[in-house]
Amino acid sequence: MFSKYLKSSFVALVVMSALFSQSIAIAQTTIDEDKLDTVNGMPWGGDGLPFDKVAGIKDALVNSSLGKVVIDRHGEDPLGTLFQQPFNGPSPGRFVIVSFWGSKIEGCFVKMVVQKAPTNGEAEIAEIAPKLIELGIGEQILQLNRSPKAQVRGLKGQYTYTEYANNTKYQRSSTWYMTDTLFDITAEAANLLRNAPAKEVKARLTFDNGDTKIIPIGSGNVKRWQEAFGFNNSCRAPQ
Repeated sequence: MFSKYLKSSFVALVVMSALFSQSIAIAQTTIDEDKLDTVNGMPWGGDGLPFDKVAGIKDALVNSSLGKVVIDRHGEDPLGTLFQQPFNGPSPGRFVIVSFWGSKIEGCFVKMVVQKAPTNGEAEIAEIAPKLIELGIGEQILQLNRSPKAQVRGLKGQYTYTEYANNTKYQRSSTWYMTDTLFDITAEAANLLRNAPAKEVKARLTFDNGDTKIIPIGSGNVKRWQEAFGFNNSCRAPQ
């Protein structure tokens, strides 16, 4: 059963950014920490997020440095011919995964946001709630399990689209769905990601209903993991 709101996967903790201010490379852009909080959902395709860059996470109130993140996305459109088309908006059959990889003062994180516009307008949360990520890093397979501390909840919303039949344009309405899932990541796992060869990595997602999907993560973002997870090498909060 989908609810209208998502519980946040991130909890803002007391920050001590001065401990991490030295020997940190300059990020390519910045993002307010509040924009990583998807408790009320996220626009289709992550519209407005800084993709394919190392983004410094900032406190919106005092502009202090809280961490770094790389945001990647993968989209599928059974009717589309342009790569960017899946991200333009929901349409029957479109499927988008937005993934967040990085570290903050309180630890390291990986988050997956899955968005789906089913052809029949109906979906169950088990179809789009990933419970396991498997990543091929070199000759190793890294497994990341869903965090038991973060409740997986769903969001659904209405949208309209245009359909053509018999040379006539029709306006249709349907429903799209979204889940937000946080995964556990240890210092050892973050270190493996940080040192991954700078080439495309394939990730297999296993969903609650047993289905799987393989998505690519481009070599550029794999290379950016080094800096994103390097903000907090220990993946632990300061004592």
